[in-house]
Amino acid sequence: MFRGDAAQHFPIKRATWGFAQDDRYSIPVLCFAIETEQQDSTFADEDGWPHDPAWRLDVWARALGPDVLRSGCQFRIPDCYDAFTGVIFTTFYYDEHEGTTDNAITVRQVADNILDLSIEGYIRHEFASMRPTRITVDAQFTRISPHEVIDAVFNRTTLPPHEPPYGATVCQTNDA
Repeated sequence: MFRGDAAQHFPIKRATWGFAQDDRYSIPVLCFAIETEQQDSTFADEDGWPHDPAWRLDVWARALGPDVLRSGCQFRIPDCYDAFTGVIFTTFYYDEHEGTTDNAITVRQVADNILDLSIEGYIRHEFASMRPTRITVDAQFTRISPHEVIDAVFNRTTLPPHEPPYGATVCQTNDA
């Protein structure tokens, strides 16, 4: 985590990925979850309070499947939720749950059920409980299937089953 000139590194306790099917929509959801070990904060404004951050990111896109996951593939999640459907795509827990924006998930290497990923996202919401923060993760993720989607919807709960959330994900590969 980076705030201004300060940085703190949290050891990763568990990093998982997998596909899930949200019953409200007819598309699979690619889910990523990161849990870290607890540490006392080194940020000056937090008085050494202990934290064990956790981050969840859900990729919503048509035609998602294991064949898309190859070296160089990148998923972008521009915002943390879809205002039309109320679906939440990202949540980062530190003191409170925060949404992350400008998220980029890059597949560096694929080996069986292990994904070597680089993930970056930002907390910059004007009403966030923490100062603007850049979050980065470089780790190997183990597959868990089926994986849970973020179980939170704050607005509309139903749409026709063929309609995924709007603007959820952009997927790029080396082939494009």
